Amino acid sequence: MNAVASSIAEALEADDPYRSFAEIKRLLEQHLRQINPQIRTRRTGYYNHTHMPDLVMRWPHDDDLSDRYVYLRSTTDADELGFDITRLAGQDRPIVLALGALRPSFDAHTLDSLATDHHTLVLDLAAFAELTAGESADAALRRLIANTVIEGGQGLLDEHSVSRLARAMTTGTQAARRGEREGTEDALAFASDTLSPPIARRLTAFLGTLWRASGAPVAALERAPRYPQQLDESSLDYLLEGQEIPDGNFWSRIAREITLTDLLQHGRVTATENLQHLMRAALSTWNARVCGVAPSSVAARRDVAPLRWTKGEGVLSFDAPGFVLTLVQKVDHLTSSAARAAYELPALDEVGNRLQLLGLSLKAITLVNGGGKVAYEGEVGALHGDRLRHLSESLGPGTLVKNLEALPPSGVPVRYNFSTRTASVKPPRGSVPLLELVNTSIRLFTDLSRAEEERLVEVIPSGGRTLHAGIEHDMPGAESPAD
Repeated sequence: MNAVASSIAEALEADDPYRSFAEIKRLLEQHLRQINPQIRTRRTGYYNHTHMPDLVMRWPHDDDLSDRYVYLRSTTDADELGFDITRLAGQDRPIVLALGALRPSFDAHTLDSLATDHHTLVLDLAAFAELTAGESADAALRRLIANTVIEGGQGLLDEHSVSRLARAMTTGTQAARRGEREGTEDALAFASDTLSPPIARRLTAFLGTLWRASGAPVAALERAPRYPQQLDESSLDYLLEGQEIPDGNFWSRIAREITLTDLLQHGRVTATENLQHLMRAALSTWNARVCGVAPSSVAARRDVAPLRWTKGEGVLSFDAPGFVLTLVQKVDHLTSSAARAAYELPALDEVGNRLQLLGLSLKAITLVNGGGKVAYEGEVGALHGDRLRHLSESLGPGTLVKNLEALPPSGVPVRYNFSTRTASVKPPRGSVPLLELVNTSIRLFTDLSRAEEERLVEVIPSGGRTLHAGIEHDMPGAESPAD
């Protein structure tokens, strides 16, 4: 008996049944949150009651997924459990947890069919313990399997069933990544037979995504969807936090399956190697809307600090010596104190030189000098040479740039605000290539040395545009993904 089962069994032996069930509910909540931290649970004041649940589970990140009710049962008799199943409301997708081991002599097939017909998941204590604390070389995959069962499992699962399920899904996931049909089909069959239709579609989408990312033809899978389906958060979590997949072509195909918006909605904080692989591929694939560039706390270690992508709550950051670049959906989402800070403004001559080197066509600009301010907006490319000089002279020596609007090579206007070091696309619902927005923002808002440029382009290729002559670096020469 593992620690999960032992702790619940110990609580069950308490003399006071009310305190016993209260402790069991607390333990269940704890283990459910280990499976998925976003699960919200609510304990009720009931115990061992036929109609009223002991726990209510909710997935706030998914409006399409209704609450799921959990009923604790001190009996392990199959007939009594079957009777209870018929009395529960199927639309509540009940989970009936027998606090013990189901007797080996009962008719498992009959109870399994009854539970499936009533959209109910029946677990005994050993099965729940195996589901939540089973050993696996790939902990992220184990969480994905457990969360999938808790969200949408139906039918009867005992300890051996959970073990078979975990092996089938592990084998199927590995097979899908390698483009091997048999193991993938077996896992797809499990999804169809064991899960409610909405959750089955999610798992099918996950396996189908892995299959397509392997480069294998979609038509070779009979059960796979014939069109891409969006990955759910648990599946994306597995891809990012699972065992490292160094295959660049795999991640190039994954980057075409999801968007930056999908990644920003991913709740967990991670800086895994798989996230680095994904972002390497996504830089030339995704579009973006808003980014900020703030000073970094690792500025003192400029020669040794790692250059890595990190995913936080609603933001994606790139940590580099001297600065942190943050990608979000809206300017308002840049909520850190660094993002709200007012930065020292650059001189007009300095900005003008950078615009030319980066291939940006100026459309509008706001200049300040002391209490003076002048703003100009005109035709694209009209602000250069004499006209810029006249604007500067109108404010006198020491004129600074507060903000400007420019067109990068993609042709979509971007507003660069030097007082907050934020770049945002105009109009707000528009977007520009991610690599373009990242590179122009870093180089307009920061003063990179030649050595820092050389380090940066190894992680974020410049596409040939840098502030130092002779540093030309396009996207790395990965092989073209298979059709």
